[in-house]
Amino acid sequence: MRLPRPVVRQLTRGVVRPLLSPRFPLALRRPLLDATGRVVPLPRGTRRSRGTLGGVPTERVVPPGAVGPHQVLYVHGGGYQTGSPTSHRALAAYLSRAAAAPVHLPIYRLAPEHPYPAAMDDVIAAYRALRDAGHPAQRIAVAGDSAGGGLVMALILRLRAAGEELPGSIGLISPWLDLDLGSPLLQANAATDAMLDPSWLPNAVTKYRGPANPAELRPLSSDLAGLPPVHVIAGSDEILLGDSDELVARIREAGGLVEYLRADGMWHAYPVFAGMLREADEAVAALGAAIRRDCGGGHAPRVAVVGAGFGGIGLGMALRAAGWTEPDELTILDRADGVGGVWRANTYPGAACDVPSHLYSFAGEPGTEWTRRFASQPEILRYLERLAREHGLTEHLRLGTEVTEARWDEARSVWRLSLTGGDSLEADVLVPACGQLSRPVRPAIPGLDRFPGPVFHSAEWDHGVDLTGMRVAVIGTGASAIQFVPAIADGVAAMTVFQRSAPHVIPKPDRAYGGRRPGNRAGARALWNAFFELGTLGLTSVRAAGMPFRIASAALRRRQVPDPALRARVTPDHPIGCKRILISSDYYPTLARPHVDLVTEPIIEVTATGVRTADRTEHAADVIILGTGFATTEFVTPMKVFGAGGQELSERWRDGASAHLGIAVPGFPNLFLLYGPNTNLGSGSIVHVLECQIGYVRQAVDLLRSGVRTLTVRPEVAARYDAEIQQRLARTVWTGCRNWYRTASGRIVNNWPGTMREYAHRTKHFEVSEYEAGA
Repeated sequence: MRLPRPVVRQLTRGVVRPLLSPRFPLALRRPLLDATGRVVPLPRGTRRSRGTLGGVPTERVVPPGAVGPHQVLYVHGGGYQTGSPTSHRALAAYLSRAAAAPVHLPIYRLAPEHPYPAAMDDVIAAYRALRDAGHPAQRIAVAGDSAGGGLVMALILRLRAAGEELPGSIGLISPWLDLDLGSPLLQANAATDAMLDPSWLPNAVTKYRGPANPAELRPLSSDLAGLPPVHVIAGSDEILLGDSDELVARIREAGGLVEYLRADGMWHAYPVFAGMLREADEAVAALGAAIRRDCGGGHAPRVAVVGAGFGGIGLGMALRAAGWTEPDELTILDRADGVGGVWRANTYPGAACDVPSHLYSFAGEPGTEWTRRFASQPEILRYLERLAREHGLTEHLRLGTEVTEARWDEARSVWRLSLTGGDSLEADVLVPACGQLSRPVRPAIPGLDRFPGPVFHSAEWDHGVDLTGMRVAVIGTGASAIQFVPAIADGVAAMTVFQRSAPHVIPKPDRAYGGRRPGNRAGARALWNAFFELGTLGLTSVRAAGMPFRIASAALRRRQVPDPALRARVTPDHPIGCKRILISSDYYPTLARPHVDLVTEPIIEVTATGVRTADRTEHAADVIILGTGFATTEFVTPMKVFGAGGQELSERWRDGASAHLGIAVPGFPNLFLLYGPNTNLGSGSIVHVLECQIGYVRQAVDLLRSGVRTLTVRPEVAARYDAEIQQRLARTVWTGCRNWYRTASGRIVNNWPGTMREYAHRTKHFEVSEYEAGA
């Protein structure tokens, strides 16, 4: 649901800001402000419960894995008159996830019904109740925003005055500390703050403080020496910025430890939009990581991700948002010199996605790069590069580095990675995100290695070869070939396309995009999702649902291939969907051009001057381009992965790869695969599958952060799951022909036999009972 900063700024100014204005009655402002808090989705699996702390009603918010043992007491803002756990629930949930600790939100009494010291008394009662429940002060963090930040500082001053032990960490988001309203920035930033108007503040002070002015309400005038670590977040555009600036300066003068995130271009309390706004997610992640360091008694488990494509970037984004902000906590390795994975490697002419761009992108990160319905390779690469840059992943990337071996050290419960160049790396969690289409296959054709002219694979396109006026031989008619064949046809003198098996091709409903509103993107995504789910049913359980695709494929051949002889050669001999269905509206017309020849005779050898087929015809060629696909069934190869007892993963998979939910393998602790066995889609967006897996893996590492040391899927769980999947796959269309989804023995190791919706449901919650957990 993440939105661009300008959109959230406008929502803040147009929706939230009026609810804080004293021009409206409190009886209306309070419920409406709470309603805004219900708009932001919580992290998946978040649990909420109501109780009391010291007699104060309190809401407890706990996402998966946020089990402490440290605790967070969060004091919401709202000008001392509005706000509640409901308005701040999303912020609390994302902070809980990042801090790996439960967050308690006291429902303190509000002014004007309950002026000072009512709110202050409630907050200190809640804190003391946590202490009385057995939580050491060092294991408690107190945090708050705006007026809640002022209450947090008042709490600290009251505890110190009483001689009580102070909490282990203090978090302040846009704290309101100067109730005398003396900062010149109140007026200087009045035009830029999207949340607050300085003219409202005197009314709030009068209703809350009244004539009282005790020392605990004047933290900027108090002795700030000897405080626990303080972490301050503020926006450069907010009217209360002066309060944060002065507090930070005063703590530093007193020799205290303070971290200050002063975000350019941001308004008051912007982190309340965590879950909607990237800058808010980053701020909350940083605060959570700081709390975890101060109070959690340790660091997050170190995660090594192998691959910087969609999977690696997506997981990196999720872990950064969950508090993995230190470079040594998260490392993303890739053998290439940049991010992008297959979308960096495949630069052949015409390279584009065959899934509409609005669906082939992360749900919370709609691409601003898309100029067409089916995004081109350069646009997808720019999209991934932008996400890596905007989400702070640059400092976590280790590019130009290949992992040659990963070995589980049972004595220390860590993964030891051997890297090219002789370097090594240790990690607590290993996530191979290598993909299924990353290793090009070069066919074993006699004489191919002796051909004197250029020979290259489509995934390793040689842009130094000028094809103008050349006789080009194309071997293969898969998803890449049907894109680059039309793209290069105009410039070549002659082209011979060698086809082993005719693919099913359906029209590509591509079009250019103009300006697109977020609502349009969401609607397009929903419609395309439904279309592909219908396609999945046609491939798996409801064969009749595939009828429209058969009709579309046959109609395209009739319309675009008038020559009966050529049409016969491009007519598939297998059920639609048994091999990958291809999408193109210009492939068939290209084959019908006079200088393009389609050959279906088997190739027997490559000679010095061309390609010879079984009918003894030699087809002259100056250049050979291989569109022969990828080694899809070997997964993590060539990396060697050794699990418990020294067992090697590819050896374990000798009879065909399998993994529980396509993610976890018995005997390989703290190993989680992205785009692993049986997670490819015959119809749909792999980005959706990756998002499901990323959420699942994040829950697993949250558990490891909370004190569990190792997680290994139980053998019986994995075996039961594999038996179910193989039984369902046996009834699908993919058993009806030879395809890249199957091993030589016929086992289908790539494809998932259900819908995207079903996979999302099955990976929504990390079931600890399915794993052996080591302490």
